[in-house]
This record gives sequence, structure tokens and C-alpha cells, in this order.
Amino acid sequence: MFRILVLGSGAIAGLYAGKLKQAGCQVDFWVRQNAFELEENGFQIQSHWGDFEYFPNLVFEEVPKNLEEYNLILNCLKCLPEIRLETILGVKIPEHIPILLLQNGIGIEDPITSLYPSNEILSGLAFVCANRLDKGKIHHLDYGELTIGSWNRTTSSFLKKIVRFFETAGVPTQSTDSIRQARWKKLMWNAPFNPISVLSGGKNTSQILNEPSSRSLVIEIMKEVQKLSEWDGAPVPVEQIDLFIEMTESMKPYKTSMLLDFESGRPMEIDAILGNALKFGERHGFKTPHIETLYALLKLKSHSKGV
Repeated sequence: MFRILVLGSGAIAGLYAGKLKQAGCQVDFWVRQNAFELEENGFQIQSHWGDFEYFPNLVFEEVPKNLEEYNLILNCLKCLPEIRLETILGVKIPEHIPILLLQNGIGIEDPITSLYPSNEILSGLAFVCANRLDKGKIHHLDYGELTIGSWNRTTSSFLKKIVRFFETAGVPTQSTDSIRQARWKKLMWNAPFNPISVLSGGKNTSQILNEPSSRSLVIEIMKEVQKLSEWDGAPVPVEQIDLFIEMTESMKPYKTSMLLDFESGRPMEIDAILGNALKFGERHGFKTPHIETLYALLKLKSHSKGV
């Protein structure tokens, strides 16, 4: 049986690992705390794909002792400075195990590639509206398609295999040779909506777009991300901005993951979503004043609440 080690137990981990389990995979979970709750309650997924429940095969908090028995490591942890894979998996892992990063942010692959240079690193983007509520309850509101590409391999037979697993379970999934561009495309949505939802005092996506001033701000931030993608040699078409606005207007009102983290007192992915983009712009001498302002305000906001 194809065996997967899932890192994390949030909405992304619970939803997509559940679909992999439906495809016939064994899914074991590593969590930072409260493993007993996940063992006892499992996951209850309310999804527009169809509701379902499942229990992980194994749940643990310690460093795995039998990594060689896994076929894939699926990393769904938040991209936070204090979360380091070497403290979870060790500084060296069996070379045959690929690592799929199903996470937000830009510039997240290179540190993992440096840490595990002999392993294939896959990068995945989930275009999904999903929130974890409590005790394994996940609400999947809308969308859900995946884009996956190999970060450090020119050809990948494994990529085809994991795409087939997701498709077997009914998850719209595409492989891409342009995963760097796909990262910037995802950031084009995340960079405005996640921070603005927090800084606006808890507004959802519809409320943000319904106010002309914040709608204009969203578009200006998207333009900055589009320019950064050009500097990176992976340009996202300018037309994507209008497509994202239309898509967001058509989807159900959504409280972003960053807003939910803030409201729950959890650390926010400020650096992965904004800080790394700022650093990239600085390296190329490109100014991103809107992103810079959001970053400074979010840092102040996080310090004021102690998250």
C-alpha cells in the first residue's frame, strides 16, 4: 500500500489527505500536539464534493523512527520561521522519499531543497476555500483544484503518480512544468486578501471587494505581485488580475486562513506571504510600497496581540 506521512492537521492536511485515503493510500499524521484528539475524533469533512469522515491510520507527535517505510511526505504545516523540518524529520531522510509542499507563500522550496538535496521536492498549490473548525471538523466551502510540479527534477514519474491518486479521488489536479509561475499566481490572491482581512478587523472576501477603496487596494497589490513574477522570469499574465476579481466575487464569502489564525491567537504566515516577496523585490531593486505597508502593519498587529 502507498504510505504517506502527513505533517500537520489543519484544513488543507485534513481535506487532501482524506481524498488520498479515499484513493487507497495509508495516511499517517505527525502533529505538534494533541495527537490523542485526532486519534479519538478523526476528521469530519463538510465538503461541496460530498461530506465524508475518516480516521488516520496512525497519529504521533515524536520524530518518526521508520521513515524508510513511507512513499511520500506531505507537508501541510504553516510556513512559520519556528517550524523547521529538520527538527521533525531529522537532518537526513531516505533519498527515495519525495516531499510535497502543499503550503502557502513564495520562496519556500529552496530551503527544503538545500536541506534535503538528494530528495525530490514537489511544490503544490491548493486553490481552495476551506477552514478547520474544531476537533477535526473541516468546512470545505468552494473550489479545491490542485496544481503540482517538481521543483528540482526536469522529469518526474512520481508527479504523474500523485496526480493520478488525487484524480482517482475526484480532486481536479493538474501537473505543471511552470510551478514557479503557479506560486506567483497563488500569491497574487493571497497577498491582498489575507492581510486585508486581518487589518480590516475581520472582513470576508465579499466585504473587501464591495468597498471601492479596499477593492482598489486589492488590485494594486496584485499588480505588484505580477511585476515581481516578471522579475523572477515566471510572469503571471496581467489578465489574471481581472480573473481573480471575478472568481472571488463569484465564490461564497470567505474568511481567509490568516484571519482565522489571527482570531485564534495563532502565528500568521506574514513572512511566507509578504516578507519573502519583499525580499525578492529588494534584491532586484523593485519597489513594492503596498506590500511593504501591509507587512509593517501586520507585524505591528501580530505584536500587539502577541501572536
